[in-house]
Formats: sequence, C-alpha cells, structure tokens
Amino acid sequence: MIKINEALDIITNEIKCLETQTVNILSSLGKVLAEDIYSKDDLPPFNKSAMDGYAIKSKDTKHDVVTELEIKEMVRAGIYCEKELKSKEAFKIMTGAQVPEGADAVIQIEKTTMDGDKLILSDFVKKGCNIIKKGEEIKKGQIAMKKGKVIRPAEIGFLSSLGYSEIKVYKAPTIALLITGDELVDINEEIGKGKIRNSNEYSLTALINDSGANVLSLGIIPDNPKILKEKIESAFENADIVISSGGASVGDYDFVEDILREIGADIKFEKVAIKPGKPVVFATYKEKIFFGLPGNPLSIITAFEQFVKPAIYKMMGKEFSFKEIDIITRDKFKGKVGRLKHIYANIIKENGKYYAYDVGMQCSNHLMTISNANGIIIVPAERGDVEKGEIVSGRFIFK
Repeated sequence: MIKINEALDIITNEIKCLETQTVNILSSLGKVLAEDIYSKDDLPPFNKSAMDGYAIKSKDTKHDVVTELEIKEMVRAGIYCEKELKSKEAFKIMTGAQVPEGADAVIQIEKTTMDGDKLILSDFVKKGCNIIKKGEEIKKGQIAMKKGKVIRPAEIGFLSSLGYSEIKVYKAPTIALLITGDELVDINEEIGKGKIRNSNEYSLTALINDSGANVLSLGIIPDNPKILKEKIESAFENADIVISSGGASVGDYDFVEDILREIGADIKFEKVAIKPGKPVVFATYKEKIFFGLPGNPLSIITAFEQFVKPAIYKMMGKEFSFKEIDIITRDKFKGKVGRLKHIYANIIKENGKYYAYDVGMQCSNHLMTISNANGIIIVPAERGDVEKGEIVSGRFIFK
C-alpha cells in the first residue's frame, strides 16, 4: 500500500498530452489551446465611437464658453463617411461607427443641447474623448492567446473577433467504462433478491463528462473472467483510459488484476492509503492507462476525484492542482487511525472563515452522504476523531 502523493507521482509520470486536432471554435469550449494565436488585424480596425453622440474637433470647444457647431452629417455603424469634418462642424455619430477624418472627440448626446441645426456645447471637450483608438485592443501581429489556455466562452468570442473559425486544441481522452458485478441491474429494473442498481456507471459517466473527456461505456459485465478479458482488451483498443469499477479487490470473483497480468499490462500499484478508496489499481498497457476503482459508490467518487481527474487533465494539457483551505469543524467527525481520510462535509463560509458541518454516515456505499456534501475535510493517517472546533485542511468538490 502506497501513500497518496506517491500514487499521484506515479500516475503523472506516466501521462502524456494527447495529440492535437483542429476544431471549429464552437467545439473548442473547455479544451486547451495547442498553438499560439496571433491577431490578423488591428482591433478595432479603425477609430470608432464609444457612444451615441457627435463627432467634433476638440479645439472648437473651451472651458466655460458656449460653443455652437453646425450639424452636417449622420455617421452610422458600418457606413464609412467619406467627408472630412471641418472646424465649427459636428457629425452625428452612432456607437461603433468609424470616426470621420478631422474629428478627434465624440461628445455624448446627453451632454448637448440643440438649437435648430446647431449643436450647443457648454464646456471643453478633451481630445480623444469617447473614441476607441485603432489597435487599442490589440495590434496586427501581436500574440492574442498563448498555447495552453483553456477555452471559455470569452475566448470563443475573442477568437471570432480575430477572424479564427478553427483552432488547434489538445484532444480530449476517450474513457472506457467496465462496470463489473453479478449483483448489478439496470436502473430501470426492479431490485430483486441480492441485487442493486448500477449507480456506478452513471456516477462515473457524469464525472467524466464534467472533466471534459469522452465516455465509452461497455455496460454491466458479469463476474466471468473470459468475458471480462474480452471487454478489457476491447476497451484498450478503443479508448485512451480504461476504468473498471469493482472486480479489483481480493474476493473470489475479483479477476481484474489477474487479467491485466495475463495480457501483459504493467501494474504500478494496487492499494493506496486513502479512506475511502483503498483498493485502487493503476496500470499501463501499450501507452494506454488503466484504473481499477473500488465498487462502493463513495469510494469510486473519491478515487476518481483524487487520481483519475488529474490524469484526464494532464492528457488534455490542462493544469491541475488540489486547492486546499483551512476549515473549522462545527461538528465532531469520527475517524480511524491508519489511512489519510477524506470525510465528506458541508462547507460554509461565514465571516471570512470556512466551517465544516456533518452530513451523515461516511460508509463507502452511502451516496446520500456525498449528495448532501459540497466538500471534504482531510484528516491525516495518524489522526482519529476530529473534535468540534478543530482546524483541518479541506477543499470543495465538484463545481
């Protein structure tokens, strides 16, 4: 049995970024940019008005002196005005329109009055007022986005403004799911004697989707070594990561490790000093990755968040770190000495500090516990119970 940090080091040392692909920008959300992006143009490509108002010459105005300007033209967004603004003239202009030649300021409508076709100004207007200068946002040839940036809706909008319809990103891994156990039935079936519903497939699918990867589910697989071997080999052929749920412990019907050895996989570790989630198997096979996760629902979510998610992120070129915070316990939390413990809790920020509240039994098959939690407190292996009012490390989980 190895420590968590040792397990994470082994995993990250085996993971490499996947190859890149070119995708439409609308398909790039959540993916990682695999190239530097340079601006094709000055943005904006011309001096443009930031307001609905009047384009004027600033030198025509003075402090505390009323100025009259003759309104000559209307300049709309998208229409280029060929006429040059002359002294003592004003051109009415709309937001986003190109500022005409000769103008060096725009005075917003609400700061003006009208007298027939005359524009009345009562104060000095500063040069450059309400004008967004050509290239103010970015100049042609400048780097707009660096390789490694995660694409969000804002980046998609920026890319479109730069004229990019396609970009190069790192591929998201495909993850094959092998859910094992004769005791499992589909969620739409009635629970018979000795049977339970297949919640793990749904939990894992949601976790994988939430991580930005693709799911290839092979469904419920019976505790039959021949069938399981065929499914494992098929999974390796069609996925970047293979995850099994159950079948990787020490029971009479746990065949996963034997099959991995039989096909020539390199098992890196089989148990981790974490509670819940000790029986975690990590192996490599022909540049593919395998995680054997526990069968209990709470354990499988813990193991995925702790070990699988960092692997997915690294494959996609994303940075990953566990953001831990100091948390004060509002209740007593029970624990046993021996393994580092992840105890699910409801974490609330009050007056600038974080507090953890008990959410129920921490049995590894209690999904209701984790559904009531938004985070975990982390208790060292040498610690047992955590008393009310103690300060512990912890973090929020999910989103």
